[in-house]
Amino acid sequence: MMNKLSILLIAVLITGCGAVNLGARSSKLEVKVGGRNSTLNLKSGATYLGNVISTAPGKPNVQTFAHTIYLANFEMDTSYPGWVRKPLSSPDHMRIDIQITGEEGTREDSPFKVGTYSAKADKFNAVRSVIINSLVDGKETKTSFDTFSSSKVVDGDLKITAVTAENVSGEVNLSEGDKSIKGTFTANLPKKK
Repeated sequence: MMNKLSILLIAVLITGCGAVNLGARSSKLEVKVGGRNSTLNLKSGATYLGNVISTAPGKPNVQTFAHTIYLANFEMDTSYPGWVRKPLSSPDHMRIDIQITGEEGTREDSPFKVGTYSAKADKFNAVRSVIINSLVDGKETKTSFDTFSSSKVVDGDLKITAVTAENVSGEVNLSEGDKSIKGTFTANLPKKK
């Protein structure tokens, strides 16, 4: 009897964990762009791990990771190189690309870290770029937030709230003029080779 009860408890726990993951996968983002509001019900999320080295005459080089989080309301096929350049195929498809930088000295192989990445930060722990990809009148449109100019007016941040061996989760709240992204997400990490 005790073994059957143990098996039943394990089955309940596994089912509960599955429900948590499904809840995370059903994250959504409220998106405003081009005068229209929409809800991006997250169907897939992926990441790309990169780095950036900034150079300036007379100044030391600056090294940090530059990891990108891709969030879409369709199933992204990440099985081949260049997948992120594949055009959107349906008028209702939307993908959001958010790149963040880490602490000084981090590199491409540095993991995502729980913390806040500000749109106002200059080089480190910063939101480096934000692009909303959508189809407008049959043409793919890339709407960027101005994160590079010295007079940038992007406000808000991206918070990484959890990192596991398989994925990264967090909250985003970014705005610039008539553009905004707000909500929660979970994105898969690249599979270890």
